[in-house]
Amino acid sequence: MERFKNILLIADGDCWRETAFQKALSLAQHNQADLTLIHTVDFPKASGLLGDTPYKKLKNALIEERENDLDGVIRQAAKGMNITRKIIEGSMFPGIIIEVLRHRYDLVIKCAEEKSSLYERVFGSSDMHLLRKCPCPVWIMKTGDKGQYQQILAAVDVEQEDDEQSSGLNQQILELASSLALSEFAELHIVHAWTAWGEGLLNTPRFSLADNEEVADWVEKQRSADAEKMQQLIQSLEQVLGSKTREYLKPQIHTIKGEPHRVIPQVAREIGADLVVMGTVARTGIPGLIMGNTAETILNRLDCSVLAVKPPGFISPVTLEEQ
Repeated sequence: MERFKNILLIADGDCWRETAFQKALSLAQHNQADLTLIHTVDFPKASGLLGDTPYKKLKNALIEERENDLDGVIRQAAKGMNITRKIIEGSMFPGIIIEVLRHRYDLVIKCAEEKSSLYERVFGSSDMHLLRKCPCPVWIMKTGDKGQYQQILAAVDVEQEDDEQSSGLNQQILELASSLALSEFAELHIVHAWTAWGEGLLNTPRFSLADNEEVADWVEKQRSADAEKMQQLIQSLEQVLGSKTREYLKPQIHTIKGEPHRVIPQVAREIGADLVVMGTVARTGIPGLIMGNTAETILNRLDCSVLAVKPPGFISPVTLEEQ
């Protein structure tokens, strides 16, 4: 299943050649896609420097050095591939998103900005900006990612499956995860964390609306409803993949009671996930309402690489008109 046709690799960080570049090459070959290597250079904007000859010379020399470096990387890549390079000036964010909007890239790949402290967030600020606001899927690869995946975890939410946007997002997640599992010869796992709304309030002194048996029945009904929606989602995936491919993949389903920000990282650790494919947006079209607290908490509790997907119709708060 070919998914990506125009891939953008951010050539920044210490590990991009060993991890992100190799993965980008593999994807480009598998999908017969175009690949662009992009590097951002952020020069000082002090007005007193801009007209000085030494400033211009140093700036041009640094850009030329980086161009030559990327050209060398491209020459060593597989022959017959359409690989180009680009240097842009300014901060990585929003420059990368502007490039995505301008040239319609359908995937951005980047090495994670690792933090030295255990108490700091796993993903750096540029990573989080891209995860929140980039209109196309963003693949953040952790340092140490060997690029050969054995366990891929797709995280879906079927509680809102009746909503067209949520349904479309679930389909995107499953199709991407399935395609990658096939190309990587990896096991595919699908996780949904469900909760029983109101369970903790029904038979409390505050309300006393139901006895234990009624509460248990209420919880079971919600579990059953989510299980049925999961079954329908898997059936719709089979219609896309075909029964033979679905049988070959044999996705393992994890429908677990609990909050998503606890369940998804827990399942990822238990199965030794190399990659988690998940959605990061619940609503679109409202600038500032980009990624919910649940998605952000999950991202910062994962110890593996992440492929983050936006729902159909997502509108980035970064626009071309700003340039």
